[in-house]
Amino acid sequence: MNQKNMFWRRWLAAFLFGAALIVFYKTFDNLSRVFAALGGLLSLLTPFTIGFILAFFLYPATVRLENKLSGCKKKFILKKKRTISILTVYFGFVAILAVGLGVVLPRLSVSVADLFKRLPGFVMELYAYLDKLTKEVSILHNLQLDSILESINLQYILQNIFMNDFWSYVEGVKGLTSAVTSFILGVVICAYALLERDALFKLIRNFFGLFIKKKTLYKMSEYIHRISAIFYMFFFGMVVDSLIIGVLAVAGLALLRVPYAAVLGVVIMVFNMIPYFGPFIGAVPAVLVALLGGGIYQAIWTALFILILQQFDGNLLKPKILGGSVGVSPFWVIFAIVVFGGLFGIWGMIFGVPVIAAIQLLARDYMAETRAYSEMIKAEETVQTKAE
Repeated sequence: MNQKNMFWRRWLAAFLFGAALIVFYKTFDNLSRVFAALGGLLSLLTPFTIGFILAFFLYPATVRLENKLSGCKKKFILKKKRTISILTVYFGFVAILAVGLGVVLPRLSVSVADLFKRLPGFVMELYAYLDKLTKEVSILHNLQLDSILESINLQYILQNIFMNDFWSYVEGVKGLTSAVTSFILGVVICAYALLERDALFKLIRNFFGLFIKKKTLYKMSEYIHRISAIFYMFFFGMVVDSLIIGVLAVAGLALLRVPYAAVLGVVIMVFNMIPYFGPFIGAVPAVLVALLGGGIYQAIWTALFILILQQFDGNLLKPKILGGSVGVSPFWVIFAIVVFGGLFGIWGMIFGVPVIAAIQLLARDYMAETRAYSEMIKAEETVQTKAE
C-alpha cells in the first residue's frame, strides 16, 4: 500500500513539475498578454486604490476627533465615538469636494476655455514682441529668432490639437468618464474602508502571519506606521502650503490685473507641490500672460510679486507648516527630484522626497542596529579575554 502511494506521489509530483514548467514558459512567451491582463486587473482595482488613498489621508483626522470625543460625558457619544468621528470627517471632506466641483471648477473651466480660445492671439503677440525686441536690440540678431519662430507652424499645431485625431479625443472623453466614475466609487469605498479599518487590518495581519514570524511582522508593522507618518505629514503639509500659496497668488495676480488670475494661481498652486523647481516652473505662465496682456512693466511687477511670494513660502510658511517632519537635507531633495523625476516624470518629482526620507529612515536604523550588534560582540570578546 505504501509503495503504491509512493508511486502515485512521484507521478503527481512529476506532473505538477511539468505543469509548472509549461506555465512558466507560456508566461514568458506571452509577456505582452500577461502585462495586458495585469493592467486590466489594476484598472478594475482603481476605485479601491483611490478609496484606500483617501482613507489613508482621512484616517489621522478621524483618530484625532475620536480622541477628543473620548472626553465627552454623554454615553451615546462615547459609545459611538468612532462612527461619529468617521462620518464627521468623511462628510466634511465630501462637502469640501462638492463645493470645489460645484463652484470653483466651473469658473476655472470657463477661464481655461477662454484662455485656449485666445491662445493663438497671445502667441502672435509674442511673435510680434520678440520680432520688435530683435530689431531694437542688435545683440539678439545673432540668435536668429525670426527663423526659429517661422519654423514653428502655429496653425499646424493648433489644427492638430483641435481638429485632427478626433477618435483620440473620443477615447480621451471615455477615459475621463471612466476616471470620474472610478473617483466617485473610490469616495464611496473610502467610507467603508474607514468604518471597517479594524477588520481590514486584522485580515492583513492574519494573511501575512501565515508565512511571516510574529516578531518580524511586528517590526514590519512598526516601520510601515513610521513610513506612513512620513508620507502623511509631507503631503498634508504640502497640500496646506500649496493651498495658501494658491489663494495668495490668485489675490495678488488679481490686484495686479493679470488676465486669468484664477487659472494662473491654480497653476502656481499645483507646481508648488514640487520642491525647489516647482515654484519657478509655475511662475513662467503667469509672467508670459502678464507680458502679453499688460506689457513689460506688468510682467516685471508680476515676476517681482511671485519672487516675494516664493521667498515668503520658502523661508516662513513652509518651514512653519512642514517643520522637520521629513528631515531630508536640500542635497537629497534635489537628488530625489532629479533622479525620480527622470525615471517617473511628474509623479516621481512629487513622491521622490518622501521615498528618500523613508530610505534614509531604514538605512539609519539598519546602521544603528549593526553598530549596536558589533559593539555587543566586542564587549563579549573583551569579557571573554579578561576571563581567560
